[in-house]
Amino acid sequence: MKLVHLSDLHFPVPLPFSSLKGKMIPGYLNYTFRRRKKYPISLWNAIVRKIETTNPDAIVISGDITNVSHLREYNRSLEILKPVLSDKTFMIPGNHDRYTKQSSYGKEMPYYERFFSTWMGEEVPDQKGYLRVKKIGNLALVGWDSNMPLSVLNAYGFIEEELVHSTLEYLKREKIENYFLICHHPIWNPPERQESPGHRMRNREKIASLLKEKPPIAYLHGHVHTNWVKAPGPEKPFYVINSASSTRIADPRHQSGFHILDWNGRKLDIQRFSFSLEKGEFIQTETILYEEEKETNGR
Repeated sequence: MKLVHLSDLHFPVPLPFSSLKGKMIPGYLNYTFRRRKKYPISLWNAIVRKIETTNPDAIVISGDITNVSHLREYNRSLEILKPVLSDKTFMIPGNHDRYTKQSSYGKEMPYYERFFSTWMGEEVPDQKGYLRVKKIGNLALVGWDSNMPLSVLNAYGFIEEELVHSTLEYLKREKIENYFLICHHPIWNPPERQESPGHRMRNREKIASLLKEKPPIAYLHGHVHTNWVKAPGPEKPFYVINSASSTRIADPRHQSGFHILDWNGRKLDIQRFSFSLEKGEFIQTETILYEEEKETNGR
């Protein structure tokens, strides 16, 4: 099975300043003056061309298609994503897609579900929390939502332990042996890319410990805008793969791009692709692989 993993697309959508309120205002100003030029739509067009030539069995998008969860962003994102939206696609929201209360919960359906429910997999009923699944052949894609509306200075995530137990029970009930787990926030970081308490998943060590009962093939995520792959180890016996930010122009601090994963039932082959400014296309580049699980370089 061949899978394309994308994340943190942050599509460039101009917004009328008069339509912004609350947290949207500083968020959009940050995007406009610090990020907008780093996300030219030409990179997305190059990704679409790569997907068309690759013809994958699945396309996974692990959150953050928007910048401030504005309704206009959702309308435009649906148009931009159309070339890759099919029965192969599986999407989960990121923290920028749950930026405000209006986009997360309330009387009406949240924006993400309103626009993209067709590609979010099947909702597992009677669960406390977000648990969605898409089966492709003898493999399952399992999605969690670690996001919530927070203050402008915070972007942390959280997963209820009860949801992990429910996931493991579902896998056992459905006799699912092989699965990929997709969640926006990292469950592991390289030593040099540690996150602050206001940015990381707060209970991730406990979640990782619970997953040891039936580990996924890989945990796919985004959130931190540079790529990495962690090999399976004793504490986290699964790959951890970060494909953020797929549509960002790389720089020394952000080795951005995406991964193509090939699972043959026993072994996972991982290839990284980054954008070449010279060629105007995504080309295969060296995978940023960590064999060591420690996050502190022994300190």
